[in-house]
Amino acid sequence: MSEIFVGIDLGTTNTLACYLKSGRLDFIKFSGKKMLPSALSVDEDGSIIVGKVAKRNAVMDPRTAVLSSKTYMADPQKTWTIRGKTFTPTEVATEILKEVKRKIIQKMKCPPETTINAVITVPAYFTGNQKDETKKAGAAAGFNVLQIITEPMAAAVAAVRTLELDEKIFVVDLGGGTFDISVLQAEQSTHTYLALDVDGDKKLGGDNFDKMLYNYLIGVIQDDLGLDLSNPEKSGLAYNEYYSMTGRVRDAAETAKIDLSSAENCEITLPALFHHQGKTYDFNIELTRADFENICAPLFDKIISRIKKFIEESDKFTLNEIGTVILAGGSCYIPKIKSEVEKIFGKRPDSQLELDTLVAVGACLVSESINAGIITPDSIHLKDIISHSLGVEVLSPDRKKMILSKIINKGATYPCEFSKIYTTVQNNQTTVPIYIYEAASDKENVEDIEVHEYYGDVSLENIPPAPAGVPNIKVTFSYDQSGAVVVMAQDENSGISRVVEIKKGEKPARKKIQAAIDFMLLLDTSGSMDGVAIREAKHACEILFTDMIDFSVHKMGFITFDSYVRRLVPLTQDVNRLKNALRGIDADGGTNLVDALKFADQDLAASSNKKVVIIVTDGDPFDENLVLNYATKMKNSGILIATIGAGNRIKEGFIKKMSSPDRAYKIDNMSKLRAAFETALLAIFET
Repeated sequence: MSEIFVGIDLGTTNTLACYLKSGRLDFIKFSGKKMLPSALSVDEDGSIIVGKVAKRNAVMDPRTAVLSSKTYMADPQKTWTIRGKTFTPTEVATEILKEVKRKIIQKMKCPPETTINAVITVPAYFTGNQKDETKKAGAAAGFNVLQIITEPMAAAVAAVRTLELDEKIFVVDLGGGTFDISVLQAEQSTHTYLALDVDGDKKLGGDNFDKMLYNYLIGVIQDDLGLDLSNPEKSGLAYNEYYSMTGRVRDAAETAKIDLSSAENCEITLPALFHHQGKTYDFNIELTRADFENICAPLFDKIISRIKKFIEESDKFTLNEIGTVILAGGSCYIPKIKSEVEKIFGKRPDSQLELDTLVAVGACLVSESINAGIITPDSIHLKDIISHSLGVEVLSPDRKKMILSKIINKGATYPCEFSKIYTTVQNNQTTVPIYIYEAASDKENVEDIEVHEYYGDVSLENIPPAPAGVPNIKVTFSYDQSGAVVVMAQDENSGISRVVEIKKGEKPARKKIQAAIDFMLLLDTSGSMDGVAIREAKHACEILFTDMIDFSVHKMGFITFDSYVRRLVPLTQDVNRLKNALRGIDADGGTNLVDALKFADQDLAASSNKKVVIIVTDGDPFDENLVLNYATKMKNSGILIATIGAGNRIKEGFIKKMSSPDRAYKIDNMSKLRAAFETALLAIFET
């Protein structure tokens, strides 16, 4: 057997692998069952255990096992450390898939080096990063991952094969940790499946029902004994006894949920749950299906309201156009889910289908279609859609924050390719970093980048230097058949382009976005500044212009004052103009600061940005009272005044009164002016 083709449903709670044997569907068995619990634990000797035993270990001590890792797929912050071994969500998925591969090889009696081709499913509402990490896990486990397809798409393929459908299908897929709702158009004659619209919640599923029922049962025990069981310390129980108790209650909650899907009531009996006040505590309670539905009412409301909202807001279909409703995922066995869906659509969801195997079957059929190697009348054609818009981080038009600029919108059918043109925000950039984001769930219409999910970053390097706004950078996003992203960046002016590798991992550190500020720099050029002082002041001002102010964002004007006031440069973003103005400055005369303030006030009058005046002086002005009165008028109008006073002639009390609160700085001499600029600007940018 040279190659094997399988479909894998990598589930939050259970994983299944389906294959065709002599034209008939069959499943890989794990301890005699179709389902492999998606659980991992580490034994005392350091060996990794996957499946049924790992789940049993989680019951006895939840600290030694990982459950429901799929919920955290692509979360760079999430890891589990068990007996010295640390796992990311992707690494947990890899270990689960390794066990699947081991069982396939054992079942097929083939050599370990046999190529095993797999179609692996993911929730429709998974982000691109989550799809990428799933594919990475499959490859790391030793599979040749043919394609990543969505669970509703796989369910539709399986259902159409069984029910011979040729219509619009509404799929409700509620698994262990994810919830998808999708509408697909099935064309049986061409074996074509076109996704029309998708919605969901990637952190809602059977686990949430388990947790809510667990919390209820813990509450009953607490009320019964007057204990606080929120953590080991408050409970008063021994550490191991506490975790054994929580594991057993959690397992009992899951079992009760399953039992109440087929029975009207069930009894939970947990003998010798723990010791309390010298006695063994036995827990026993009877629950009805109505009790379960009341306890989990918020979850039912969340699911049903989401379905209704999806139907009401979608412009891709109407309720009357839906031909068949398909339920998929083990949590759809819950009777209330079935009955509420029936109320919405006015028709009973099809009951011929095995809900918890439907996705794996569909993945298997797609895998076998690819196995044919050529397009035939029986080939399956999938046209899925993007569940989250994808774009790049850009500076908002008002330059006050970073926003998401979408390149590919939610609902686009992939494979696809879209482009947009961007430019630089700083002069003479030779490298353009491009930060990629996916729109967060339920935040498609929000611009602010902080609410969206970081996908990765790329960099276009060695573009010719040019003024800000001149380069035209064409950014192209391509989605392949599996929903994987390829990025191309091209400098349209120079022709430099390349397909750029996306760097994944932690979201890069972000500089705080600076709101645009209009600065006026007032430099004292009176006679007392003559000599070393004016030379050092000019040197510090040049560094201020070239290194400390981002002129792609801010503006600065430049005024000198002695006996006369000179407006050397009005508000500008031209750093060279500011630098050139320094050349002709010398020091002579008195200190006419009040007229310098008036000039600055006039220049800032038309500004709609934050307004800041920076004064550098080493002496006394002509009339302190006039200066203080005019400075007060400016501050009251919203202008921030920062004063740097140098030397022994400076009156600290005067510059404090003239300046805005905590914006007066005293230095010994002008050699320290550069450091004073840095301190003053740091405070200004932080406010």
